[in-house]
Amino acid sequence: MSVYKVLIVSSLFALSFNTIAATCSCAGVPLLNSMDATSVERNKWFLNLTYEQHKMNKLYSGGDEVNDETKRRRQTDSFIVQADYGISETWSVSAMLSFVDHQRTIGVSNNSFSSASGIGDGLVLFKYTPKRMNLLSRWEYSVGLGAKIPVGEDNATQNGVDLSEDMQPSSGSYSALGWAYIGYAFDQAGQRQLFVSSNYSLNQENGRNYANGNEFNFGIGASYTMKEKWAFVGQIRYRTTKADERNGDAIANTGGEWIDFLPSVQYRINDKSGVNVGFRIPVYRKLDGALQFTTSSAATLGYSYAF
Repeated sequence: MSVYKVLIVSSLFALSFNTIAATCSCAGVPLLNSMDATSVERNKWFLNLTYEQHKMNKLYSGGDEVNDETKRRRQTDSFIVQADYGISETWSVSAMLSFVDHQRTIGVSNNSFSSASGIGDGLVLFKYTPKRMNLLSRWEYSVGLGAKIPVGEDNATQNGVDLSEDMQPSSGSYSALGWAYIGYAFDQAGQRQLFVSSNYSLNQENGRNYANGNEFNFGIGASYTMKEKWAFVGQIRYRTTKADERNGDAIANTGGEWIDFLPSVQYRINDKSGVNVGFRIPVYRKLDGALQFTTSSAATLGYSYAF
């Protein structure tokens, strides 16, 4: 795959980040979702910088939105750095690190505002790609295994009181990760592509005996390149998580199912770089427990560079 095609596929990175903190039981960034693109070629590098603003102000009971009388407002701003390197013709490695800023306001009292910021989780993912999309093949297959690493702080406090798990910069726990990707080009130039991706996170407890629920994601989407400068991507993503646990006991009002539509557009600056913008549009929610907050809006801005 040419450098140009790598940049086109990189537009998936921006839209995939919109899955951050879909329920407020999640801390930091579920980094695996940002890896939903194919691997780079041997001895090649790919760098991506992404900023996301994510708001979680919708209150749900099961599949129904309900009125929030607490006037709660929740926002996370994230900065993500990703680097990919091609080890061989079939193997590559992806590494990622995040910096997050959480803010939450409940009501209008003097003690209603809380915040925390710092380095979040990191991720390392090794990818095996036995089939690449090129002039001789319209198919691409790739699988990967890796781990999420708790790099940042997970015991932040405010006024001497521990902040809740969803306000911590890092989850504080390790996770085992599995990932798979299949892509197909409808034309030899790869201007029109269809892709399917999935991933699974097996999450462990942190030092406070808290574990985010295990998570599965499945996405199907298509990309279209127009006049060599512009690329458009649309994806439908399904996400499901188990309930979070503390000391092995399930925590109420965590876990559920989400379906989102994720559009993205990219502009190619030159042969090596491009910028992209992505959004997330909620389609369906079925959340566990009586009441649970979830995404109201999310948007990303990214810059990618390949060499």
